[in-house]
Amino acid sequence: MKATQRDFATKARGALGSVSIFFFCGPDEAGASAAARDLVSMLPDPGERVELSGGELRSDPAKLGDEARSSSLFGDSRHILVRANGDEAHDALRTLLETSDMGAGQACPVLVVATAATDKSRTAKLLEKRKDALVTMFYPPDLASVTHAVRAMGDGAGVQFSGGLAERIAR
Repeated sequence: MKATQRDFATKARGALGSVSIFFFCGPDEAGASAAARDLVSMLPDPGERVELSGGELRSDPAKLGDEARSSSLFGDSRHILVRANGDEAHDALRTLLETSDMGAGQACPVLVVATAATDKSRTAKLLEKRKDALVTMFYPPDLASVTHAVRAMGDGAGVQFSGGLAERIAR
């Protein structure tokens, strides 16, 4: 499945039971990372977080599947957060999907933040047509959106910003 930055939260909530791979891509690393954090908070039982790098998965593509199907040392549930650059996690995700399709067992949720990748990358193309994966592209916010957010934060703190001052802070 594919989501946009705007409808990600709604689609993610609706897909939590059926989607196990979340691919966050695009030039807005902060937005993608924030969405990954938000998604972890939406998980019914996030459990232990296992962090992997794209370089680790590029050198050992089977590692993702091994980690996703192994249990936590403390018996809790777990989720995997992968920080990748571009298509570094492609082969590992392909291996995970192939073994899942062959009936290898239930895998924990996998969240991939791949900032140099786009929704046209090999990894996004691999995942977007699947019902068990969600691809979301994140673009940097425009100045008007950031200015609005600055004003909202100021209002929440009881501080009134003029339009010019809020824009200067946003820059």
